[in-house]
Amino acid sequence: MITQESSMVIRHFVKEGMPIAGVARQFGVSRQTVYNHMRREGPYEGPRKPRESKLDPFKDYVRSRLERFDIPATVLLREIRERGYSGRRTILGDFVHSLKRQKVLRLTERFETEPGLQAQIDFAECGTIEVDGRRSNLYLFDFVMGYSRMMWGRFVISMKQHELMSCLKGAFDALGIPRELLVDNMKQVVDRHDPVTGIVKFNRAFLDFAEHYGFLPIAAPPYWPRVKGKVERNINYVKGSFLSGRSFVDVDDLNSQFISWQDTVANVRVHGTTGRQPLELFREELQYMGSAQGIPVYDTRPVEIRKVGTDSHIRYGGVFYSVDPSAVGKTVVVRPQCERVGSRFEVYLGQEVVATHWRRRSGAPRVTLVEHASQVRALTRGKARKERARAVNFEQACTDEAALVYPAHVSVVETRSLDLYESLLGGER
Repeated sequence: MITQESSMVIRHFVKEGMPIAGVARQFGVSRQTVYNHMRREGPYEGPRKPRESKLDPFKDYVRSRLERFDIPATVLLREIRERGYSGRRTILGDFVHSLKRQKVLRLTERFETEPGLQAQIDFAECGTIEVDGRRSNLYLFDFVMGYSRMMWGRFVISMKQHELMSCLKGAFDALGIPRELLVDNMKQVVDRHDPVTGIVKFNRAFLDFAEHYGFLPIAAPPYWPRVKGKVERNINYVKGSFLSGRSFVDVDDLNSQFISWQDTVANVRVHGTTGRQPLELFREELQYMGSAQGIPVYDTRPVEIRKVGTDSHIRYGGVFYSVDPSAVGKTVVVRPQCERVGSRFEVYLGQEVVATHWRRRSGAPRVTLVEHASQVRALTRGKARKERARAVNFEQACTDEAALVYPAHVSVVETRSLDLYESLLGGER
């Protein structure tokens, strides 16, 4: 089964120059399977339902024993068989091997990376800030190159996935694209990460973003903060050297000061670990980075679904906004640039933009664009004219004898005076 995660990893190793046979050995698959991943087209298959194992009831016992002692698999096999285990030794051996591998990883830290290989990212809470008259949480997005320690960061008021991808786009445009991106187990990126097996289930939207820009996402093992120590230390540096005691008007003013500080202080200082300026090392690293130029723009705006009412308006963010009357009764997609008051958002019916608005504060009066109001009036007046014309034609048809048309089989009765009938009766007498 070809999943999106395995396909990305295999193609990454092949792109890095590893022979097909070596990739096959690394992942325990055939060379043909590697070729299949390289030629993959169409949608990815969903994950298979894990099979039950005879070892499942005994895994907690095995974990607890290995956390305290380095016990051989043969000893563990004897112990769990006394507790009712009836499975094979190979199943236990594979499980013990994975546990010991994780234990070794926890005792090992990868300090340095080669130029252009990896960047580390993370969000950090930085108190609150007043935005549009309300208090909002303030966060720092930090992006650090592993080799040079070159940093790129922004202060934001949201950690949602679209904000994360928007920040990454900014970092890629400014610095370039690393071959790997080390991320924390944030829910915007990782759906599930098994700390025992190391199996990671990345979020599908983030995987699409990663494939679009051509980097390999790597999730740091849970409860192992040392592996992303470069970004953690950089966040502490920003908080202590830049943010502490600083005055600013709003988020835009704060980011303007932050950009200047990165250019004049953070990226030109002599780094305590490397002993060189991040900017100086980054000039060496730049040739190994991918370029964001020429890559089509990835739309990171969030998607929200709305139903257009009979009055040709939708409700969004606590305010009613008008749309083109052609969308009445239909489902439309709202795509905002951000969540701040005054920011622009567009409303789509399929691929067509049926409204463009600027966001108002929740509870603001109804917003109706002039062109939408004119279209509604034109349609309403046209309908009224048709109804009046229909009524006039019906009334005229009922009163104008000349307009009456009788079918051929209907006899027309002649109207005669009553005197004629009296004279006829009198004559008979």
